[in-house]
Amino acid sequence: MKVWRHLRLGCALMLVAHAASAAADPTSAAPGNSGPPAGELSTARFAWGSDPAKRCPELRHTNAEEGAVAVVQFLVGPTGVPSKVSVRESSGSDSFDAVAMSCVQKLHFLPATRLGDAVAVDSWQQLALKSAAPASAPLAARCDQAGTGEAAETANPGVVADAQEATDRKKAGPTAARAGVCVCVDENGKLTQPPVLTNSSGIAGFDKAALDLSGAAHYRPAASSNGQPTPGCFRFKVGIDAK
Repeated sequence: MKVWRHLRLGCALMLVAHAASAAADPTSAAPGNSGPPAGELSTARFAWGSDPAKRCPELRHTNAEEGAVAVVQFLVGPTGVPSKVSVRESSGSDSFDAVAMSCVQKLHFLPATRLGDAVAVDSWQQLALKSAAPASAPLAARCDQAGTGEAAETANPGVVADAQEATDRKKAGPTAARAGVCVCVDENGKLTQPPVLTNSSGIAGFDKAALDLSGAAHYRPAASSNGQPTPGCFRFKVGIDAK
């Protein structure tokens, strides 16, 4: 009788231990891995050849504020293919959030590996993508608000951010003032018309100062295909960081 009680106790302990280990293993969560674990997600690492800056040029062509960060979470399978993609931290722009999720689905990632035998397993990961400006300042036919729109204006190739940036931006308090300006110059870099405000900073005095500063500056003209200076219009931002 004592042997039987010990046997039943031993079996019960084994079942409890198995249940505890299953709960601690994120790959053995609810059927279908319906959601990420409650803790922090690991930062995704790209497989060779997966470069979001090259694979996702659409990240540069949304109406999101330059520098806005979307943190995307997703399940990476043993083959490195992402699935169950969703936004963990919004950039504040629905269009950029959608583009960020679409970008993740185009990429491949390094899967997590199991301790001991290094077998690839499912894992929840996250990737922070940043709204960046076009790779080069786009020329415009002329400077006016209708012709220039809300496109970003300065070169910034970085599209991958730290997930902490999304939180830092929300806690930063007053945002930096930014005014979009468009100027047209001749082949000598001299203005051919007064600078035009394309995006207001929301502060009338700052907008005026940005236009005055842009009007007093000297510019390097664009170059033609044969390297000769050529007239043209281009856009940029004038800004000041709030302290």
